[in-house]
Amino acid sequence: MTEIDNKKRLDNAAERDYLSPAEVAAAAGVSYGTVKRAIDLGELAAYRIGRRFFIERAQAEKFCQSRAAGQAADGYTIRELMAKLSLSYAYISELVKSGELKSTRVGRKYVVSEADFAAFMAAKRLPERR
Repeated sequence: MTEIDNKKRLDNAAERDYLSPAEVAAAAGVSYGTVKRAIDLGELAAYRIGRRFFIERAQAEKFCQSRAAGQAADGYTIRELMAKLSLSYAYISELVKSGELKSTRVGRKYVVSEADFAAFMAAKRLPERR
């Protein structure tokens, strides 16, 4: 398909009440697999007719908003912590996976909140000598 064909499909989608998973994925900025997984997990309501899925426009908009909110999570990614602490990716990943450094998953990334990072650093602080 050409770029013109894709534009026509999105223009036509703007007029419809039901969208395909591919259209929802394009609008949310995620992959088709992410939308399909959300359907399978019950996070995104959809209708199945034959082998095709249809998602109500309101549900699609809610899904897009929740994805946008999840991407805007405050905190640090592992790569940002690497630059901040001069530690390796593997070492920080191990801290996250062991639970020593608390984090949440946002998509495929781990995000450490500022409060959790501050608590982690406070726990690692050496006592002052007199």
